[in-house]
Amino acid sequence: MRRLLPALLLLALPAAASCQGGKEMPSLAASYPGGVRTLDSVTYREVDGEKLALDLYLPPERKPRRPAVLFVHGGGFIQGHRRMMGAASDFPARLAALAAKGYVVASMEYRLSPKAFFPAQIQDAKAAVAWLRDHADEYGIDPGRVAIWGSSAGGTIASTLALSCGDLAEKAGKGEDGGCVQAAADWFGPASIEAGRLSMAYLGCTGEMNCGADRLRAASPVARVFPGAPPFQIIHGDHDAIVPLAQSQQFDAALRAAGNDVELRIVKDAGHGLRARDAAQQSRILDQAMAALTAFLDRTIGDSALSAHVSEAGKEEK
Repeated sequence: MRRLLPALLLLALPAAASCQGGKEMPSLAASYPGGVRTLDSVTYREVDGEKLALDLYLPPERKPRRPAVLFVHGGGFIQGHRRMMGAASDFPARLAALAAKGYVVASMEYRLSPKAFFPAQIQDAKAAVAWLRDHADEYGIDPGRVAIWGSSAGGTIASTLALSCGDLAEKAGKGEDGGCVQAAADWFGPASIEAGRLSMAYLGCTGEMNCGADRLRAASPVARVFPGAPPFQIIHGDHDAIVPLAQSQQFDAALRAAGNDVELRIVKDAGHGLRARDAAQQSRILDQAMAALTAFLDRTIGDSALSAHVSEAGKEEK
C-alpha cells in the first residue's frame, strides 16, 4: 500500500491543493522598499537527512526588539513553497511590506507528504518558532511576541501549533519551547480533518492504514480548542470551493464558546486562496486581507499591544 501512496496522493491533489499549487519557487530580492532586507534560505532544522529552510524579512531597525511573524504556506500538505500564498502574484513583496511595518517576518518550508505525515509538519513549525527565539538577539526579535500565520494547509498547521503549546508529543526536540505563540492567523485552512482525500494527504491514511478517530481529532484544530488559547484571526472566502466556509465558521464558534479572542472575516466573492474574478478585485481583496492581518498583529503582538500592556502594568503598580 505504501508503494501506491504517491500515486494516490496525486489523485487527491486537485481537490487538496489546486489553488495553493507548487509552481517553481521564485528568487528572493536582497532588499525591498522601506529599508527591508532579506536573508535567503536560512536552515532552521535538519531532520531525516533533509535541511529545512526559511526566509527572513528584517525591518530597517532592530531596536527596540521587534515582534516576529512566522508564515506557513499551503499546498494540500503535498506541494508548495515558502514564497507563495494563494492568489498573491508576488508574495515576497507582501511579506516585505509587513516587515516594513516593524515585524521580523519568517516564511518557512516543512516536510511534505508522502515523505512525512502528521505530526511531522507541526514539529517542523515548532522547530521554526524555537529557532526564531534562539536567534532573538541576532535579529532583534522580542521572544515574547511571536505569531504564526498560515494559508490553506498552512492554516491548519498554524492553528494546530497555536493550540498545542507545550505538547510534548509534538515537540521537535528536548531543548525546544513547545512552539508557544502569542497570536495565530488561519487563512482558509481546514479546521477538521476527516477520513478521505485530505486525511490521505496529511496523515497517510489509506485503506490498510486507517487513522482512527483519535488521530483524526489530533490533526483537527477545532478538536483542540481550549479556554485561554492565543488570539485568533480567521479569514475565508465565501466562494471557496476547496475548503468549505463552514469549516472556519465552526472553528470560530468553538473558539468563541471557549471564551477566546477570535475574529472571523468572511471575504465576499473570494474563492480558495482569496482568488477573485478579475485583477482589480483580486488586488483589492489581497490589500484588504493584508491590512486586516496587520491590524490584528498590531493589537495582539505589535507596538500597540506592547504599549497597552505597559500601560496596564503601570496602573496595577499604582
